[in-house]
Amino acid sequence: MDHLQRSRLNLLTSHMLDRGGLLRLDPALIAEQAADQRARFLGIRHMRIAVDLRDPERPAWLTAEEAADRFGQCESRVYLGQEGQTPYFALLLDHDLPEPGDGFSGLRSLARQVSNAQATLLGYAQAMAAWHHRYRFCGRCGGATHLDQGGHVRVCSQAQCGETHYPRTDPAIIVLVQRGDYALFGRKPEWPPNRYSTIAGFVEPGESAEQAVVREVEEETGIDVTAVRYHSSQPWPFPGSLMLGYHAQAGSERISLNDQELEDAIWLNREELALRIEQGLFVPPPSISISYRLIEDWFDDEAPFTLHKVCQKNAIEFF
Repeated sequence: MDHLQRSRLNLLTSHMLDRGGLLRLDPALIAEQAADQRARFLGIRHMRIAVDLRDPERPAWLTAEEAADRFGQCESRVYLGQEGQTPYFALLLDHDLPEPGDGFSGLRSLARQVSNAQATLLGYAQAMAAWHHRYRFCGRCGGATHLDQGGHVRVCSQAQCGETHYPRTDPAIIVLVQRGDYALFGRKPEWPPNRYSTIAGFVEPGESAEQAVVREVEEETGIDVTAVRYHSSQPWPFPGSLMLGYHAQAGSERISLNDQELEDAIWLNREELALRIEQGLFVPPPSISISYRLIEDWFDDEAPFTLHKVCQKNAIEFF
């Protein structure tokens, strides 16, 4: 399995949408796409996605007329791309209005109700909406910015500035560290009770992703990393990260919580992990995340049963 095939198994990555990178450059073509009777529009406000009022477990992909009836006229829209003959747009609803209640839902909740391809499209829309909200003002001069290129650029409105801003994605590493038959797991104090996961952190300026793996593992657990192997990547639209997944080999065993970011870190082999899950002492990360995939691939490689079956048997909530 190559890296592309492996990454497609991660939730939020499978949709091969034609994003229309060249089409975005022509405002007339974007307007033509929006006027197409087949076009569908998704409202987003406060990192919450509009849902079908008759079926609140489904996202509300509306026609232009339906969207206008429900949300009013919304000029702030992002062209997401086209699948087959259907153009897709995200509507950036007014953040100054109160946080929505009924009629909107979070991506984590919706992701469990829709296909991986649909979840990917929702994640893409949410990431773009979050970026637009953060860049309403120019980071260079402070002037207001406006949408351009189908919503994939924001331009400063100040004539003396005119700075162009592009969607930002923050790279972060996430790694399962192994030592023989054992894997390293950490727990943050703010997580739900008994939740453990892999080690993760943002890539800093001036370092490679692989160097970030070595640094983050040492800072958080005191473990030396001697080898790093890439696994796959996953966009993480909460609000806008790109998770770079790795497996790594440890050169040391003694754990030291150096930066106090974790409240606990432990080495477990597959048998110990399964037992802790059964005892309620280990709750894996949500299956929506690449961290679950890293653990699952390691566990399933040699265990007589799958991690999924262990979680199902013990009624683990996957999302």
